[in-house]
Amino acid sequence: MDKNFDDLAENLKFGVYGSGKGEVRLSVLKYDITRNIPEIESEKALNILDAGGGMGQISRWLASKGHNVILADISEQMLAIAEEENKNELLQEKIKILNASIQELPQLLKRQTFDLILLHGVIEWMEKPIEGFECLIPLLKANGIVSLLFHNLDKLIMKWGINSQYEKALAGKPCGTKKLTPCNSLSYRDLEPVFGKNRFDVVSKAGVRIFYGFFAKLTTDSVAETFELEKKYLYTEPFASMGEHIHYILRKRA
Repeated sequence: MDKNFDDLAENLKFGVYGSGKGEVRLSVLKYDITRNIPEIESEKALNILDAGGGMGQISRWLASKGHNVILADISEQMLAIAEEENKNELLQEKIKILNASIQELPQLLKRQTFDLILLHGVIEWMEKPIEGFECLIPLLKANGIVSLLFHNLDKLIMKWGINSQYEKALAGKPCGTKKLTPCNSLSYRDLEPVFGKNRFDVVSKAGVRIFYGFFAKLTTDSVAETFELEKKYLYTEPFASMGEHIHYILRKRA
């Protein structure tokens, strides 16, 4: 069953996005999107689908640039937080809220197409991640863009090994871990064949949170300094493949 974050909405708001790791994640995402999707800074308003967008941080950032956003999520609690924040930032006219699962979106939005689809931290929480990604492709315009962020299984296995969690590392399966660790974390090896099959060109591949919080016992106060370090190496292998998350920007061939 796909994960609904109703019971963890407050935890995410304060424990993740209200923390340094959330700040680094959002900063790297915004940097990568701005650098590799030039349309974001154009005067033309884009039609954007933020699928599984939760509390809508990226939706508000894009709406503040003049774009039109549909923010969809299965969690009513997450969307309630998003709606309140949208009003606080006077962006409620630019962001349409839709309480729906990923699988429902092709039918609910079948008369619409989008310039940009965001899938950030979503598919790894789905029972069938690849199908979750592929079901939205018909909603994307020719030459449209997908911004895909997913939890990196390879980094998770490395952390297990370093922390002597040998049973988990040998199994290579994240089930039975913490509430905020997905059960279907993915490797780039799982996804890159899917991109080619569906006629996507990879614009960029970036590691997100390569360094920040790697060792839990070390201080994580230096967010600004860590962000500069992340920026220096986020596109460089092997670091790009060793982020806590991996972010792909994909362009659909015409």
